[in-house]
Amino acid sequence: MRPSEHHEPSHDAPHDGMTTPRIRAFLRDWMTAAEDPAFAHGAVLRLTYGVTAAVASLALLARLLGMAIPVWLVASLAGIAMLATWIQQRLLRAGWFVRGLPLIHLNLGLLLLSFGIAYTGGLQSPFVWIYAIPVAIEGVLRGGSWGVISATASTVYLIAATLVATAGVIGAGSRGDSSLSVFLISYVGMFYVVAFIASSLRGQVREIFRLARTDPLTGLANRYALRQALEQEVARARRYGLSCAVIIVEIDKFKRFNDRYGHLHGDEVLRRAAATLRGSCRAADLPARFGGDEFVVVLPQTGKGEAARVAERIRSDMEEFSLLRGFPLTVSLGLAAFPDDGLFARDLLEAADAAMYAAKSAGGNAVRAAAGTSPAV
Repeated sequence: MRPSEHHEPSHDAPHDGMTTPRIRAFLRDWMTAAEDPAFAHGAVLRLTYGVTAAVASLALLARLLGMAIPVWLVASLAGIAMLATWIQQRLLRAGWFVRGLPLIHLNLGLLLLSFGIAYTGGLQSPFVWIYAIPVAIEGVLRGGSWGVISATASTVYLIAATLVATAGVIGAGSRGDSSLSVFLISYVGMFYVVAFIASSLRGQVREIFRLARTDPLTGLANRYALRQALEQEVARARRYGLSCAVIIVEIDKFKRFNDRYGHLHGDEVLRRAAATLRGSCRAADLPARFGGDEFVVVLPQTGKGEAARVAERIRSDMEEFSLLRGFPLTVSLGLAAFPDDGLFARDLLEAADAAMYAAKSAGGNAVRAAAGTSPAV
C-alpha cells in the first residue's frame, strides 16, 4: 500500500462492523416466521385447549364473586373454541394444512374473546388483559411478524368490543367517558410490548423445539419426530391417492462391536452411520434414529421401486464406509410402502421391520422388501 493510501484505523469501525451484523441477525430472527408452520400451528392448538379452560374457569369464578356473566355465554364461547381447535387438529393429523389456517384460528379466538369482553363492559371489562395471551403465543411460536399482527388485531377487536359495549348492544353497557382513551392507550401499549418480549424469546423456544425433535447422539430426528412425520405422510398419501414408503436400517453385528471395543466407540459408530445415512437420503426424505442401532427413513411420495433404489444406495454407502479399528460397517434394510404393505404408520413399520429381519436372517448386508418380495434395484 502506498503511503498516500494509508489510513489511521478507526476505533469505531470494529464496533460498527460487529454491531451491524448482530442487529441484522436479531431482526432476521425476530421477524422470521416459523420454519415448520404446521408444527407451530399444532403447538398453538395444544395451548388453545389450556388457555380456553383457564379463561372459562376465571369467568365462572368471577360469576361466583358476583359478576353478571351468564353461564351459557361462558359455555358457548369455550365450546366453540374447543370444537374449532379439535377440528383443526384432525385436519393436521390428516396431513391437511394451508397457510391461512393460523390466521383463521387467531381471528376466531379474538372474535370469541371480544364477544365476552363486549358483554362484560368493553374497556372496563376485567378480562381485557387476556388479549395479551394470544399475542404472546403467536410471538413466541411464529416470530415477531406474527406478534405484531396479533397485537394489531387485538387492538382492532378491543376497539370494536368497546364500541359495542358503549352502545349497549349486548351486556349491561359501559360508560363512554374520556378516561377510556387512557385505558385504551395503556392496553394497546401492553399488546405491543408483549409482542416484542415474546418474539425476543423465540430463539430459546425454537431451540427447545429442536431438541424435543432431535436425537442427541446422532443429530437425526428422534422417535417423536419420526412418528409425527410418518403419520402425516400416510394421511397425506391416503387423502390424495399418493404413495409413501419407509425403510428400516439396522447395523449388522453391532452388539459384537460394542462388546469388543466399548460403548464410547459404539456411539462413534452410530454418529458416523447417521452421517452416512443422511448423505445417502434425498432432500425430501426424513432420516431418524428409531432406537439402539436402528434407523428409519420416511420417503414421501415414493413407491416401492424407488424406495428399493434408495435403500440399495444406503446399503452400498454404508458398506464402503470403513469405521473404527477396521470394523466394516454393513447394514440390513427392510422397506414397506403405502398402500401395498399397510394403510397405517404402525402397519408400515411392522412390515418394514419384518423385511429387515428377513435380510438379517439371510446373512445381513442386504435389502428386502415387505411381503417377502425382492426389491427391483
